[in-house]
Amino acid sequence: MEGNILYAAAGNGAVRQARLDITTQALTVIPYEHHNIHSGSRFYVNYSVASLGALTTPTDMMTLTWTTPNTAKWSHFTFSGTGTGGWLMKLIEGSTGGGATPTASLTILNHNRNSSKTSASLDVAGTPAAGKVSYDATQLTGGLTIWEEYIAGGNFLSGSGGSDRDEIILKQNTTYQLSLYGTETNPASLHLDWYEHTNKPVALGW
Repeated sequence: MEGNILYAAAGNGAVRQARLDITTQALTVIPYEHHNIHSGSRFYVNYSVASLGALTTPTDMMTLTWTTPNTAKWSHFTFSGTGTGGWLMKLIEGSTGGGATPTASLTILNHNRNSSKTSASLDVAGTPAAGKVSYDATQLTGGLTIWEEYIAGGNFLSGSGGSDRDEIILKQNTTYQLSLYGTETNPASLHLDWYEHTNKPVALGW
């Protein structure tokens, strides 16, 4: 240990630094998902409308639709919706159809505004583009509903939550769609949040 820096040997023979609290000399650590903000590997998309409209069918809704990259760089994903009224939120995985004619695409933003890293996820436009998510595409068909939640009337914030224990690791090379629909004419928002980490299985030899 030197000053407020603890030096430790890593498994590959390299030496790593761990910071200590200057007053108590306690080891200072941050959660891994927070580390991904610092490293520029955490991303988000937010889509809001002033009036969702008086919707009557599941095909008339606000949606966010995207495809994960066909690599081992997997998305560790959380999501939420906010608004008022009685609505239904649904997350669909994979499809045999739908996800067509999106209004346009939103740019995926990096939590670390000093980072030049971009997300590898793609929109569902005619020519898919990386670093984009499509909004208001038609409902996916033939997919698996992996989250379905009815939200009762009144102000709400719902979804999978934002902590690491609530994250869903999305399948690679798979189309996903988060949708919200209901019967109220009120403001509403959908929020996607994830970090991208290359899966590297390690043989522990146990």
